Amino acid sequence: MNIDAHVHLWRLARGDNETLSPMEPVLWRDYEPDHLKPLLEEAGIDAIIVVQAATTLAETLFTLGLAGEHPWIAAVVGWVDPRSPSLREELTALGANPRFRGVRPIRDDNASIAWMLDARNEECWRLLAERGLVLEFLIQNPDEIPLLTYFAARHPDLAIVLDHCAKPDIAGGRLEPWSCDIRALARHGNVACKFSALPNSAPLGAGTDALAPYSSVVIAAFGAERLMWASDWPPLLRATDYAMWRRISLELLTGLSADERNAVLGGTAKRIYRLFTQ
Repeated sequence: MNIDAHVHLWRLARGDNETLSPMEPVLWRDYEPDHLKPLLEEAGIDAIIVVQAATTLAETLFTLGLAGEHPWIAAVVGWVDPRSPSLREELTALGANPRFRGVRPIRDDNASIAWMLDARNEECWRLLAERGLVLEFLIQNPDEIPLLTYFAARHPDLAIVLDHCAKPDIAGGRLEPWSCDIRALARHGNVACKFSALPNSAPLGAGTDALAPYSSVVIAAFGAERLMWASDWPPLLRATDYAMWRRISLELLTGLSADERNAVLGGTAKRIYRLFTQ
């Protein structure tokens, strides 16, 4: 089964995502299941995981509603406020929907992840681990990878997923210290990584040769059993289109065995997010 482990969906009229702007027309439009489905069919994708694009419970409920209408939306990674006084009740309500599989509790698109180390969040992390929910991290600055390494060591029972390979500075040709930090992070077996968004970190039009030094690092560090392919559509469209990223990805994975490719292209996501178990 081929799974796209990271997609965003939104409807502008809802006003969920305040970071969207008409100044960026490629994203200033609706992106809904009907817009994505033809791309999935062309690429041979069977199912997707939708990830929060707004810091509201309402947006999470909206995407869960879409999942109820479209069986190929296999899971939703939503948003909660880790310090909410009603956190337990919110997680219980969301967890009543079998498609709810994790949270990405970002504050805004540019926030440091340092706030997640605050002791006031510990109850949230404990509840996620208890309930078998995934915690996703979006790192905008790859220099913060050591913070996640520290966090992962403190929470060995928590399933952690790193989004977008921590956005290495491919455009600047900066392999270190990102490479070293990724390898250190991957030593923690509770951390997995999404093989996504590399074109967005690279010069416009970058192909396999430009991305290969970075893809080889995450492939070697995490292995196929902790790496999962994803598109990051529609933000992907800032750099390239869905079909092109899929083609480049398959080229970057050519050194893997058939079983390893199957894991990266779907098996790992199915296992980590416990897809199709209910």
